[in-house]
Amino acid sequence: MTRTAWKSNYNTGGVALEKLTLQEKDIIQPMLQLLPEKLWVYYFPVLLSNNSVYIDIIDGATVLMLKENGTWDLLIPPLGNYSNGTLENIFNYLKELNRSTDGAILNCTGSFIQKLDPDQYTFKLDCWDYIYDKKEQLALGGKKFSEIRNHINNFQKNNNYTVSSYSSEDYEECDRLFNGWKDKKQCNGAVMDEHIAQMFQNLCLFPDMFGIVVRVDGKLVGFSIGGLLQPDEAICIIRKTDYRYRGLSEFIDHCFYRHIPERVNLVNDGDDLNSESLKLYKMKWKPVGFRNYYTVKQNNANS
Repeated sequence: MTRTAWKSNYNTGGVALEKLTLQEKDIIQPMLQLLPEKLWVYYFPVLLSNNSVYIDIIDGATVLMLKENGTWDLLIPPLGNYSNGTLENIFNYLKELNRSTDGAILNCTGSFIQKLDPDQYTFKLDCWDYIYDKKEQLALGGKKFSEIRNHINNFQKNNNYTVSSYSSEDYEECDRLFNGWKDKKQCNGAVMDEHIAQMFQNLCLFPDMFGIVVRVDGKLVGFSIGGLLQPDEAICIIRKTDYRYRGLSEFIDHCFYRHIPERVNLVNDGDDLNSESLKLYKMKWKPVGFRNYYTVKQNNANS
């Protein structure tokens, strides 16, 4: 196994790693663009916003790792050139970091697992991204979208609202809205997307990103921020609304589609966080497809 470390700023007991920073953008982003199938989490600003991601090179393959619940895993499959031998060395490296405990490769695509030897590796389905057709979401035509149209009409009829493009000057108001939403959720139990709070606080604005803010009577009541996962596909990175305004969620989602670059055909809205209510909400927008997330582990006989 050949391992080439960046300048170290994390020591795991003899193994030094470096945290992923903006400086690696020109290295990582072209590799991400070469992937044949792209998940929501593969968007570089999303990866960068996670303060727990570290970078290394194993046998020429670039790996992004994080440590959660005491275990080191790969956050996404290795980038660049790699082989089955490289994967075996990666799992050996994870075992070294974890002091003999097996690690895993998280957020793998279907096309990635199809290349794996089932005698050496096992995988399980974790969740899936919801994919939408931009033209269909803009039109909202037909009976299947009648509920959404009714919610949008209700919000428009009963509120003195404005919609404008998101800018960095809106951050503090958006942050206050987000924290208010989080506080209410915590009163009713655990917040399933707590990691989104960290992501928003650390999110850098890149040139390919865009977003909107909605105000009612001058007060910010909702925001949505997205970016380009690939030239013809956008993602919605984060959205939050003031729950007291009926129809606001549907309204801001529809407005978001109006601010997506014209060349975009598909929109990846991420997964449903295993929330039944969020799943129902995403399904009523009639996705045209799904992209599965898998976790890959090495079989015990080969570990």
